[in-house]
Amino acid sequence: MPASKFRFHPAVESDLAEAAEWYEAQREGLGLDFLASVRYRISLILENPQRWRSVKGTRRALMSRFPYAIVYREITLDEIEIVAVAHFKRRPKYWASR
Repeated sequence: MPASKFRFHPAVESDLAEAAEWYEAQREGLGLDFLASVRYRISLILENPQRWRSVKGTRRALMSRFPYAIVYREITLDEIEIVAVAHFKRRPKYWASR
């Protein structure tokens, strides 16, 4: 069953901004590409929130172009919470207390 809405954990916006700024500093436009990839992956999550495996109450949707995962949990049948947009190798599980 598709979810109709999502919300970010309050700390996610700074995660996104930090990553987008880093990519933009590497190459002009790459930060925008990163954000577009995040939006696309969230749209896939909303279409089928249970598509990705559940581990201790959260799910991780891996991004294809960037080494990041969108970590989320289902709040209700029609709402998910994005807990983190986490790099695969930097600060593992820094978001776990969220």
